[in-house]
Amino acid sequence: YPGDERLTKCKCADCTKIANHFRGTKWHEHSLDKLLDFPTAIYQFTPEALRYFLPAFMTKSLGQWEETCLMPFLIMRQFAPPTDGAKALPTREQTERWALFNMAQRLAVAAYLREYARAENVLQREEVLRTIAHLETPAPAK
Repeated sequence: YPGDERLTKCKCADCTKIANHFRGTKWHEHSLDKLLDFPTAIYQFTPEALRYFLPAFMTKSLGQWEETCLMPFLIMRQFAPPTDGAKALPTREQTERWALFNMAQRLAVAAYLREYARAENVLQREEVLRTIAHLETPAPAK
């Protein structure tokens, strides 16, 4: 758990509502119905909160693609590689988020997205496939 003050990126009305909902909870306590009320939390979470609550969004939406169509797309967008070609640099937020997820966690997200890519009505299938490949690529040695 990232801590009550590290749930969302800012204190705007939407982030406050999200923080109030998730504050003091465990990731596995959230129902799909409640998660569907807060799909933008995936974007508004701090990197630490995303890492903590992501399993809730993934496990509850897995195989429920018709009902949760935006949720797996928003998850995919959190891990998508820069799209401007080889010259594109990740943002500071992307770098921070990426650093928090170890290879096993990235592979778990890739497996989730692979299941999503098999669904009939996938949003931006090619981007999903690029993101899977990105997640499966080991980080360069330092």
